[in-house]
Amino acid sequence: MANTIRKARAQDRQAVIETLTAAFARDPIIRFQFQDDETYPERAAAFFGHYFDVRLDGGEVFVAGDVSGVALWSPPGGNRLGRDAVEDDWARNVVPALDQGELARYEAFKRVLDAMTPEESHWYLGLLGTRPERQRAGVARRLLEPMLSRADEEHTPVFLETGVRANLHFYERFGFGQFAEKTVPSGPIVWGMLRPPQ
Repeated sequence: MANTIRKARAQDRQAVIETLTAAFARDPIIRFQFQDDETYPERAAAFFGHYFDVRLDGGEVFVAGDVSGVALWSPPGGNRLGRDAVEDDWARNVVPALDQGELARYEAFKRVLDAMTPEESHWYLGLLGTRPERQRAGVARRLLEPMLSRADEEHTPVFLETGVRANLHFYERFGFGQFAEKTVPSGPIVWGMLRPPQ
């Protein structure tokens, strides 16, 4: 069951949030935004909950069978729900849960991400996370495979960003190349990676 990859269902929401909260607990980009250890779990729950909600129907969400790993994708052209629906969900469910400093740091990161996002149509791997105790067991690789295959069939590139230098080598094994490197003001380095159709 743990090795099976499947599309997420609405009832996976809490398990997905818990997996992503654990997976990104030391991630430079996420912890730049949410710096307080005490409030991190609740802030992360609002943040990851939003992205699960808007991508469940507006994108693609894949999970390991036991939800020990999660991949959230946005399609070419952006979220299928539309920009207004995504922004409304953010305003209703994330903004009230964060303080002004956290919102400002998110906006600073978002400006860097927007500046490196390719203009050409692409699939966007927004989040890929595995529970710490299951890392280096092939879960992330299996989570990537369905959508990379689909992108190849559609002759569509794939874009992602990471704040973890070690991830560059991991993604290079799947055909991604580094094409951008920017630093968030007073924050982490962010690398943009692009994978042409294989």
